[in-house]
Order: sequence, then structure tokens, then C-alpha cells
Amino acid sequence: MSGPKARTGIAARYLAYWGLSFPPFGPDWAPQRFFLTSTAEEALARAEFAVTRGYAAVLISGLAGVGKSWFLRWMIDQWRSPRAMGFYLSTLGRSRELWLTELAMQLGVIQPPGSPVRLWREISQRILAACLSDQPCVLAVDDVSSAEPSLISMLWALAQLTARGRHPTLVLAGRSESTFSGREPFADWIDMRIVLEPWSEEEVLRFLCYRIQSAGREPKDVFTKDAMENISRLTGGIPRHVNRLAEWCLVAAAGADVRPIDGELVEEVYDEFYRHLDTEWQISQSALVSS
Repeated sequence: MSGPKARTGIAARYLAYWGLSFPPFGPDWAPQRFFLTSTAEEALARAEFAVTRGYAAVLISGLAGVGKSWFLRWMIDQWRSPRAMGFYLSTLGRSRELWLTELAMQLGVIQPPGSPVRLWREISQRILAACLSDQPCVLAVDDVSSAEPSLISMLWALAQLTARGRHPTLVLAGRSESTFSGREPFADWIDMRIVLEPWSEEEVLRFLCYRIQSAGREPKDVFTKDAMENISRLTGGIPRHVNRLAEWCLVAAAGADVRPIDGELVEEVYDEFYRHLDTEWQISQSALVSS
């Protein structure tokens, strides 16, 4: 490989060992890497219904790593068009002023005003203009579980912007349905709640096969069926951990010159790497494995 995307070190070695054209697993977002499950498809249909019906706020909840951020990005990619405004923003680590500045820039404000009052004026005017022209406006807001109180109040204010009976729809992602518990009045402003579930074993197996095929190999040459079943069992179907454990198995097998990867190797990699993760993860996974 050459050019700006050339890979070196461990990544290059394991790709060469397996004959893969690109890393099939990992955390990097790309629309083509989103794996559409029946749960995600149903969640998209419900979110679209909420937008077309003019709902103010939808809450997407689920366990950490279940794919809420990827779903929001994919949803906006599906929704955004010349006739619809769609934006993705995260609240993680953002003050109210920084978040408003990022939203203003996405709305096309070239030089966002400095003060929160002027920022709000610019943002609200552009959103209300879209409402007046019957242009749907969707704000996908990630990590609301960690948002500071002043930012929660700003989200509530955004949900109330109305012109000609239309207003923006906020699609929010948080770890649980109690995200806004005690954070009135926004807690009562959620019109719809959608829970993203972990993948089933069948979905994990389909995902692993799909990604390996996309990278240029036959799945049976990389993972045995027992290996894929163990990945599903040990990760509880949490997409983030499915991706991570699958990639670590590719790396470990390349280093040990083992192929295809079998169930025993998956368990060895899991024991070697996941024992170093935090206690909360170990406890939750122990419950999943024993259930």
C-alpha cells in the first residue's frame, strides 16, 4: 500500500497475513460500515415517523457500545437532502457556548457571533426559516447523558422553536430511558422513546461474514462457526465489543500463524485482553455469559 492511507506496523502485518484489502473491524465511522439490523431499521422507521408527524423530541437509549452514535450518524446520512436539514452533534465535553457554536457552523453561519445571546438568535432564525418553508429539520444529539444542565435547557428551548405549526425534531441518544430523570421540564418533552438492543447471535454471525467478505476474503477461511459463536457469546452482542474482539482475534492469529481462527483462540484472546478492562464491563459480561 502507498499514499496517505498506507498502513504500517501491526495493522499492515495482519492485513497482509489475511489478505484483506482494509481493516474489516474497528471504531472508525463510515456510512458503508453501518450494519442494518431489524432493530435499527425499526428505530429508523419510528424516527422518520416522529419527524413527519412533527414530534419535538425522540430519545434513543441503550447500553454503552450498542451503537447509538453510529445509528444517529447513519440516520442523518439517510435523512439529509436538499429538502431536509439534518445535523449530528455530540454534547460530550461541550459547554453550552461551544455546542451552540458548532451548531451555528453546521447551519452555515460563517463567523458565529461570540456571545450566547447572539449565537442563539442566529441559530433560531435559521431553524425558524426552515420551519416557515416546510423544510424538515432534524438535530441528532449524541451523549445527552453527559450534557451539562445549561445545555439540557438549551436543547429544551430548541425543541420549542415553532413556526407555522412546525418545529425541529431532536433525536437524542443516551444510555438509558432515565437520562432526563429529574431534569424538568425537558423530561416531559420526550415524545417517543426507542431502545436499541444488542445484536442476536444470528446478526453477529451475519455481520462478521459481511465484513470479511467486504474486505476480500471468504469468512470460512478466517473464522470457524464456533469462533463466530464465541464472539457473539462473549461480547453479549454489543457491537462495539464485537468489532473490538474480532479485530484482536485477527491480530493475535496473525502473530501466532493460526488460521482459521477457532473458538478456543477467541476465548484465549478474550481472557488475555478483556481481563484488563474496567470492573463494570467484566461484571456486565459475566452476567451475560451466565444467563
